[in-house]
Amino acid sequence: MKSRTIITVLLLCFAVSTLTAQKEKKFDIGLQAGYNNTWIINQNNYGLPELDYDSYWGLAYNLQVGYNFTNELGLFTEIGISNQGQKYKGNMNQYDVVKREINMSYLNIPVFFKFSYGESVARFKLLVGPQFCFLQKAEQTYVLDGTDAVDIPAFQDWEMSNHKKVNIGQKDIKERYNSMDVALVLDLGADIFLIEDMLYLSVAARFYYGLTDINATDYQVKNHDGNYEPSHNGGGGFYLGIHYVIGGGN
Repeated sequence: MKSRTIITVLLLCFAVSTLTAQKEKKFDIGLQAGYNNTWIINQNNYGLPELDYDSYWGLAYNLQVGYNFTNELGLFTEIGISNQGQKYKGNMNQYDVVKREINMSYLNIPVFFKFSYGESVARFKLLVGPQFCFLQKAEQTYVLDGTDAVDIPAFQDWEMSNHKKVNIGQKDIKERYNSMDVALVLDLGADIFLIEDMLYLSVAARFYYGLTDINATDYQVKNHDGNYEPSHNGGGGFYLGIHYVIGGGN
């Protein structure tokens, strides 16, 4: 049984080495910009009545590098910054017009498996993999009937369900979130070659969903209905990039 396993592994290694030898291995480097519609799924209003969700859009910038094992398969990573968050609106208790906006910034490092296909100038591509997200900042504006929540006495020393007291309208709220999130990312699009096998544009629709609860432990508190629901980052958008293939064009 053991010898059969060894023979099988050797045959697989031989097959992979034969396949990769037929296709030139290449490095890839590129710059990308994205425009995302982002969401914080399950809002955390610290026990106050929840507000209606409103659309939030943010920019993202990436430096992408990768290694193509074959013309079809590769392993890619990025380092980038994304602006994320959520807008809310509605009414609450005696306040008729309530607006809240959370602005967050993450440093993102994904690890992607890349599959591409096609023999024409434009090649289909799919990237999928985990993304490690490191919180850089989290700020908010919270206005009720034109008055900043930070100036409303009833919200300055608000007691949550865990008996911890907070200033609801505080501007810098980074401490209320975990420093790291892990997301699953799916990127679908095309690589459009400007110079054959050397320089190309990438266009894609990218979707992501955070797998972890972004609320810090002290802020995992019950909502207005007496339940706690974890908050998750999520969203999707469009990305455009330009890439150079090192070792291409031969």
